[in-house]
Amino acid sequence: MESPHRHVTLFGNLKGMEREAQCKVSAFEVPMPDSDSYEYALVMICDAPRDLPDGRYHLTFDSRAIPVQRHNGTWLVLVS
Repeated sequence: MESPHRHVTLFGNLKGMEREAQCKVSAFEVPMPDSDSYEYALVMICDAPRDLPDGRYHLTFDSRAIPVQRHNGTWLVLVS
């Protein structure tokens, strides 16, 4: 049985801590029931500059914006 989820890699933008940087976003497209639209699940930030300081950022990608936080060098999605 084939999964309705599709893995995608998208370009994203991080903004916060008086910095702005590009990154890649790895996620799964999940179809919404009874709709032609989809949402993203298991969002992960990849290839962000390593010199970004820990703190809160806004991640934007594919007309979406979600709050994220860098903590001890690891990215955490705060809401999805």
